[in-house]
Amino acid sequence: MPEFFTGIGELLSGSFLQSGALWTLTNVPGFPPIIQTVHILGIAVVMGTIAFQSLRILGLAIPSQTFPEITQRVMPIFWIALVIMIWSGSFFVFGRPNRYFNNPVFLWKMSCLAPLLLMMLFYQVMSKTQENYWQINSKRIWVARGIAALSILLILTICTAGRWIAYLEYIEYPLWYLEPYHDGQELPLWDWVQNWSLSQIIASTNWFPTIETIHVIAASLMVGAILWVDLRLIGIGANKYSISSLNKELVPWAWGAFTIAVITGLGMFITRASGHVLNPAFQSKMVLLILAGINMAYFHFKLFRNIDQFDDNNNPPNNVKLAGFLSLFLWSGVMLAGRWVGHII
Repeated sequence: MPEFFTGIGELLSGSFLQSGALWTLTNVPGFPPIIQTVHILGIAVVMGTIAFQSLRILGLAIPSQTFPEITQRVMPIFWIALVIMIWSGSFFVFGRPNRYFNNPVFLWKMSCLAPLLLMMLFYQVMSKTQENYWQINSKRIWVARGIAALSILLILTICTAGRWIAYLEYIEYPLWYLEPYHDGQELPLWDWVQNWSLSQIIASTNWFPTIETIHVIAASLMVGAILWVDLRLIGIGANKYSISSLNKELVPWAWGAFTIAVITGLGMFITRASGHVLNPAFQSKMVLLILAGINMAYFHFKLFRNIDQFDDNNNPPNNVKLAGFLSLFLWSGVMLAGRWVGHII
């Protein structure tokens, strides 16, 4: 580890920043999972803005919007979400500075974050100098595409590093196999599930943090995609575009990310199945998922039938706004409950 990096950790140790962070984390009821949820939601918005702007530049998503339009719309939200993400993450960094500044994975995360921010700032500044700056000639288009591809790679690396910070021991001391426990007696269903060979392998090797990393990235991308549609339904974002076009361009990405999140979620669930089914946070998460699904079905199979009546309306009907608001509320609740699962023994 570079001396200047570890020196930052030593400087923060014992400081008023550490004292304040530790006091907040230990004395405010429920604060750790709540602030973790805020952090993950911030990541979801940051990832959503970068991913969909970059995919548009690469010609893979949101064809209805031009480069300047999507940049003008998403970049202000990107910077706000970034501030929230850094602020929420600082509680844990200040609370245990030596854990982070002596951790090579945290160094990788910061080493990826810096160039990402510089590229986003450069892209936005140059976009303001001239309309269609990046589309004027082929050389600039290829530069923009290079920035877009590298941005996606960097944000995925940042999210991966963020999850692996707590799992450094899996890198250094991997447990490649663990015999499943069985005492010869009949096991209840969920005990039987978590004693599968697959469950034991995932639980005892670096497969678990890998699967959790993919789960968090997929969930963040899903929420990021849903966010843009919900803001349009509420009438406070992307009002220039029709609801149907946003729904058509973003919902498939949300479904794809949701499918990956479900598969990886099942992979984590089977490692502690008997504990999860009795965990009130996990139970709450399942209830919220069902309610979010019902709300989504209500919008698509009931409200969407009359889309012609409010498709381009900047002030959608109250029942449409309610569906958008409930979607934001329920999916945020799913993320919060997901973070609470690991805090309830």
